[in-house]
Amino acid sequence: MKMKYSRLVVAFAAMTSVTAMGAGFGLYEASARGLGMGNGLVGSTKDASANYYNPANLTELTNVSVMVGMTLINPFCDVVVDGVQQQKMNAGWFPPPHAYIAVPVLKDLVFGFGTCCEYGLGTKYDNDWALKMDTTETTIQQFTFNPNIAYKITDKWSVAAGARMSYITFENKKTPFDEDDYSVKVKNPYYQPGIPAYGPEFVDYSLGRQYIRTHLEGDDFSCGYMLATQYKVTDELSLGLVYRSRINHRIEGDMEAEYVDKSGQAASQNAPRNGDSKAKLILPASLTMGANYDFTEKFRGGASLTWTEWSTVDHIDFRLPKNYAGKDASYTEELNWRNAWRTGFGFEYDFTDCFTGRIGYTYDMDPANKKKGTTMLPSGDRHIIGFGASYRFLEDWRIDLGYSFIIMESETRKIHAGNAATGYRNYRFACDNSYSHLISASIAYTF
Repeated sequence: MKMKYSRLVVAFAAMTSVTAMGAGFGLYEASARGLGMGNGLVGSTKDASANYYNPANLTELTNVSVMVGMTLINPFCDVVVDGVQQQKMNAGWFPPPHAYIAVPVLKDLVFGFGTCCEYGLGTKYDNDWALKMDTTETTIQQFTFNPNIAYKITDKWSVAAGARMSYITFENKKTPFDEDDYSVKVKNPYYQPGIPAYGPEFVDYSLGRQYIRTHLEGDDFSCGYMLATQYKVTDELSLGLVYRSRINHRIEGDMEAEYVDKSGQAASQNAPRNGDSKAKLILPASLTMGANYDFTEKFRGGASLTWTEWSTVDHIDFRLPKNYAGKDASYTEELNWRNAWRTGFGFEYDFTDCFTGRIGYTYDMDPANKKKGTTMLPSGDRHIIGFGASYRFLEDWRIDLGYSFIIMESETRKIHAGNAATGYRNYRFACDNSYSHLISASIAYTF
């Protein structure tokens, strides 16, 4: 895959399979049931999606179980730069999938495998918006392939371990230089002080329209691990704990630069050449704890609390080809993110033997630096309200539907942007009326 130039790849990690609607760039839409429950399935899951929520919960299953599904995500917001309304940012709909299987192997030993999108980003702005030199379009897609082994040590205590094989792709487009009438002052070699016939000391040349457009694209495959445990305090109360390790990515690809420069010099001197590019990114570690409680046979609840080590996204190092002046175009993007918390809870109720309804809420802290940000990712803490329902049919089949509405708090960030010709300065970038629709469907079958 290719890697085309970007200044703000915070999104890799700074990476919404496509759209990131969790704070930072995390994705938590691992199943339709979890979407409706505020991800409150850590203490007890009771289906194959335990591969994601807590692999130790796989020991609750006594038969082969499978689940497949997809979530559609649509983020949008009003963008304001230095108090001026820009075109609404709407990246479209993104469909991160999920799929899981659980297979009891021996007594008290269960094998599981899952795949879903844990990180992602998708933002798209008008080509002529005020911060086009920063980014116009960014897409990050990440897929986790997760084999797990779970073992029940006692009737109350289970443990699990698994690998997290991560494949990530990144693409960014921007216009770091764009001038309709770019003038250059050139020293007059015939100039002599006090002699008007020899002209001014400097001569202005209008070089016409100049622009540099860059496109960076790349991918990488790397691995981490997951450790988990479940403990049943009583028949009604279950506790869970899940640790996900860091994953170190070295994204490699190509950078392409397109430029128009009537002078043949001015803009093209600062344009990076086409060629190989690299970026280092660390996907953060996280620790999730949760509890589930059966109030009655029909009424259940669950809650979870996640700490994410977003401080690992301190900076991103870019290694780019030299520019046309032969100078190194590599740079380090300073982000200075902070660790953050995410908490959620939900309830579900069996109205009949076949039909279950659920509701949930999640609060997701934004880890971005309050004084500095990126246009690749809408800023602000998130409030997520979820609803869902399940319908069981043909004894062994179940279909889950979920819907969540995300409300992002409005915040202003400083964006340091510009170019060598026009200079750099701080812009005030804000996302107002920031929302997202999430629609999810899963189908599960137990053999």
